[in-house]
Amino acid sequence: MKAFGYDHHGAPDVFQTYDIPTPSPAADQLLIRTIAIGLNNRERAERAGGYGSIGSPVIPGRDVVGEVTIVGGRVSGFSKGDLVLTHTEHGYAEFVLADLDATVKVPDGITPTRAAGMITPGLTAYKAVKFFGNVKAGQTVIVKGASGGVGSISVQIAADLGANVIGIASSHNEDFVKSIGASQFVAYDQSDPATVLADQGDVVINSAMNGAGTDDDIAMAKPNGTIASVAHESPTTDKPLKFVHIHPTNDMTDREALQAVVDLMRDGKLTVNIGYTLPFSRDGFVKGHQLLEEKHDGRVIIVNE
Repeated sequence: MKAFGYDHHGAPDVFQTYDIPTPSPAADQLLIRTIAIGLNNRERAERAGGYGSIGSPVIPGRDVVGEVTIVGGRVSGFSKGDLVLTHTEHGYAEFVLADLDATVKVPDGITPTRAAGMITPGLTAYKAVKFFGNVKAGQTVIVKGASGGVGSISVQIAADLGANVIGIASSHNEDFVKSIGASQFVAYDQSDPATVLADQGDVVINSAMNGAGTDDDIAMAKPNGTIASVAHESPTTDKPLKFVHIHPTNDMTDREALQAVVDLMRDGKLTVNIGYTLPFSRDGFVKGHQLLEEKHDGRVIIVNE
């Protein structure tokens, strides 16, 4: 089968086309024919050399939507021909393996492109809001990076739970952030959110790149509030609050989170901003990673037509 990857770190043009064996599913797995792939910043960082040494070759990719072609012998609830989305590995390929604890069916009315765009950000956002932030109806929830993939979905999930959501993003994203459920918007390029929102957040969700601005998070959180952040380092502060690092966890399974997000999409309560669709080819992956290197608006999706 055709797959795309690299044998050394570098710029987007390190991608090569490979012909590798089609994987065989275990008894508790599915084999999926790829239709759409969502690209993520972590894949960009890994390709550029941000996460250690390399094997040869590396086939990256986590977010895949496709058609079930083989059903493992111990699998129930899925049939050949089902359209599914899965959080997997080695996703830049014609066929991928899907584990049941990270795979759900795609309901009618949701396109493969839209479904692919919400897998990693949807997982992260749902766990950030429901598990790490433990958001409740009536709370004030401040979302940093509210126009991005994780942030925009966090806004919608928190609003659906009945929270009062305040979104922080660049001023040109105000209309979009308000349209997805934020009752208040603060533009970080026009004012200082830490001053405007001081001590207002029961929960502060920081989905900005690398969790930037932890001091601002502390300022915006109410005393005894919660900060759920993608930042790796816990802050030092005398202010009484709970700081939670958003990280992969099996305490809430990927399947549970994905199913919840898919249900919200099916019910028209959640949308994802698809910015770019590119072909399933070396040029498509190179262009996709070039977009990830730049300031871009919306999810980058590879489509295998």
